[in-house]
Amino acid sequence: MIEIIVCDDDKNCRNAVASVVKEFFSENNIPNKITKYSDYNDKFIEDICPSGKKIYILDIETPSRSGIDVARIIRKRDVESIIIFVTGYEEFSKLVLKKNIMCLSFINKFDDLTGNLRESLKEALHFFETNKVLRITDNGITYNIRLNSILYFTRDSLDRRTIIKCDKTEYKLKMTLLEVKEILGDKFIQTHRSCYVNEQRIDTIDHKNKIITFDNGVTTDLLSDTYRKELMK
Repeated sequence: MIEIIVCDDDKNCRNAVASVVKEFFSENNIPNKITKYSDYNDKFIEDICPSGKKIYILDIETPSRSGIDVARIIRKRDVESIIIFVTGYEEFSKLVLKKNIMCLSFINKFDDLTGNLRESLKEALHFFETNKVLRITDNGITYNIRLNSILYFTRDSLDRRTIIKCDKTEYKLKMTLLEVKEILGDKFIQTHRSCYVNEQRIDTIDHKNKIITFDNGVTTDLLSDTYRKELMK
């Protein structure tokens, strides 16, 4: 489920944006919830909180508050949601960039609103996919692991644990290799009977010496002849 919050004091623009959003997610068969506001009132501010996948589509000015100030509030409480500005005040675009509020895009409502908004929504979906956070509960402990930070996971036969190797840390779980694979999904390809690697993080493969190098310089030699052919496709 993706939650989309649309705020614009212009009713026609607010409804037009909501219509584009509804059509886009319907075409992509993605569950969504659209909430519309006409102002950055107290109810809007109270509702700002991190809760799953969320996209804010904001106007620059409403009677109560500036959209830039509201974006600052959003970022203080929630660093992962998407912020998109849709406004007629194009001169504010440089100011938005200067404020470092991590805005995905700044769309002029009078210049191909539908096309530009659809492109921004595509970018938002890509962001959610590449920055997806997995919640894994193992032996009474819940881990929140960013999917794209995982390089590979392997089985330690002596310790009888599955090790998830990430950019800056590693997690040791009592779950089996196949149980972890089922959770992590099809981005991971098997390279050894006891190893799966994140295909999108591979930089080079030395087939002769059976070494996989990831995009951060980390290497693994868990590459067997049985699975090497799959990587060569």
